[in-house]
Amino acid sequence: MAAPSSLPSAWRVAENCFDNYQMNVDPGVDPSLRHDLEALAQHFADANTLQSVFIERLVPWSQFVRPPNAGHAAIADFLTTKSAIAALSANYDTLIERCAVDNGFDFQASLDGEEATVRAATQGPLLKFHGCAIKDRPATVWAPSQLNEPPIAGRIERSKEWMAANLRQKDLLVVGFWSDWDYLNEILDNVLGDIAPLSVTVFDPAPVNELEEKAPSLWEIANGEGVNFLHVQQSGAEALDELRNAFSAKFLRLVLASGRETYEEVSGQAFENALLEMEEFNSETLYGLRRDAEGVPIGQPATLSSPLNCEILGAFHLLLRKAGAIQTALGYDLNGQSIRVINGSGVALSKLKARFTEAPSLETADIVAAPGATDYALPANVVREGKAGDIVRPAPSGRWLDFERARAELGI
Repeated sequence: MAAPSSLPSAWRVAENCFDNYQMNVDPGVDPSLRHDLEALAQHFADANTLQSVFIERLVPWSQFVRPPNAGHAAIADFLTTKSAIAALSANYDTLIERCAVDNGFDFQASLDGEEATVRAATQGPLLKFHGCAIKDRPATVWAPSQLNEPPIAGRIERSKEWMAANLRQKDLLVVGFWSDWDYLNEILDNVLGDIAPLSVTVFDPAPVNELEEKAPSLWEIANGEGVNFLHVQQSGAEALDELRNAFSAKFLRLVLASGRETYEEVSGQAFENALLEMEEFNSETLYGLRRDAEGVPIGQPATLSSPLNCEILGAFHLLLRKAGAIQTALGYDLNGQSIRVINGSGVALSKLKARFTEAPSLETADIVAAPGATDYALPANVVREGKAGDIVRPAPSGRWLDFERARAELGI
């Protein structure tokens, strides 16, 4: 619900559906249903019009089409890198999926445990056990009676089996304490009661007494024997963004640390811990630096949970830092020159350069250093190379240099 998404609450959706129906169809509808979404949906289920009237005509689906917020971006990042085993969502919107796709990842949500098992081969599954606004919208869950009817009954049972098999003795992070839906609390109670979580961390601005009152049985599980419980009284979007920021900063520090031995070997100087200090950037800036550390351009996703093949890359970063380079959102500034550092491990420099043909409007660097790449002094395309800044036939800008030539050029 955090900005800029600002999605409507269940209370607001119920009000919207009720007012629409009362004004256009039935002025005499029971007013007690106006702010009870579960009861309102059951009213239509009892009349056998849940799908045809409530889901297809009354639910304000357009209100779920909003820009993603920092929390959605964080979850998408954790799933595409498999830093999180899975995410379970009771939301119908597709904002998490949109974040992943916007980063260039072929991301798909799951509606049950079988789909989650398939998705786990390429990503952390996003299990949407309430249903999805895009995938099989008519089978989204709104009324308690749907739980005993196909296809939802089978879908929920398969999801419960998957949760029991995959969440045992894991660290659970809960964004917003459980749910206002009684049936959902019962399902989670049944499943979580058997998985013995190692820890439960809750991001929710509500005070402790409200959490306990909202879902007493789940509160008991979270505070059970041997469970490390932590309540972070903060907006879920803000807390998730902080977590993503910390994850990215740690990733980049590991890149630097991986170059320690190579740095000492080529520089003849002892490593200093101060060289690992990171500037405070926002999560999107750190994500861009992680992409460069993986050697992938804008338009493709970062997919690693920890650095890979970064010894030469880390050493070059350390050499720049030792020389007094100032870290920027793009890379570094040194002696009036902007420098971008991209992992070129195992790639021909010309091929890497061709891969980074990014939009002309993006900020460019004077020098692009590609530690680990091999410069064969051959063009990637013998027909035509294009020009930097050209909209029709763009080419990477800046001077692209391998490790040794970049060191010589920069005097490091």
